[in-house]
Amino acid sequence: MKLHTETFRIRAGEVGPGGHLRLTALADLFQEVAGNNAIAVGYGTDALREQGITWVLSRMRLSVTSLPRWGDEIVVFTWPSGIERLWAFREFRVERPGGEVLARASSAWLILKLASKRPIRPPEFVASVAVGMPSREIASPTEEIDLPERTEPGPSFRAGRYDLDVNGHANNVAILRWLLEALPEPAGLPFEALADFRGEAFEGDAIVSRRGEGVVALSVEAGGREVARLKTSAF
Repeated sequence: MKLHTETFRIRAGEVGPGGHLRLTALADLFQEVAGNNAIAVGYGTDALREQGITWVLSRMRLSVTSLPRWGDEIVVFTWPSGIERLWAFREFRVERPGGEVLARASSAWLILKLASKRPIRPPEFVASVAVGMPSREIASPTEEIDLPERTEPGPSFRAGRYDLDVNGHANNVAILRWLLEALPEPAGLPFEALADFRGEAFEGDAIVSRRGEGVVALSVEAGGREVARLKTSAF
């Protein structure tokens, strides 16, 4: 099998101050190509939902050295890279048309039963499509993120209706946006991060953050259910 590739031209609505692609817009592109590749090989979201199961992003390790500007063309590569325990791994690479690498990412996904929201081992077919594919693009994304002993409150957020995905909970890109906004300073380049998506957030949920050295954690204010963690220190 060949790597799945898609070419994009950066749109005005995807850039931030300075005209460069936002990190959250980059994550949107990863989600798009991952979904399209999964559909092409027969295990897209719709096919899984017919079986009462669905994909959820569990972990992502991201390394960004440069970001394209409004109007630039980029090529995004993705491929499945195998299974480990309950995780199905997927890799990403972003290049300029001439081959300059701008960003890399490795991600770990879970398949959940829709009724119980409990993970199941990915079917063998998911493992089979990774045979012959390249291995990890960067280091494994399954490292645990430990909270530092000392943390302080960060900004709060509220999950809105436009943050929701097809499963009815906050999309991983919306959660990543909250994590990035909770950082004490805007993310600069080069940027390296490990994200751990740990729980659901629903429309109307108040989301609170805590942050310590190199780590941000999000939880639902009512009940304290943890939603995600982000580590940005060098690894």
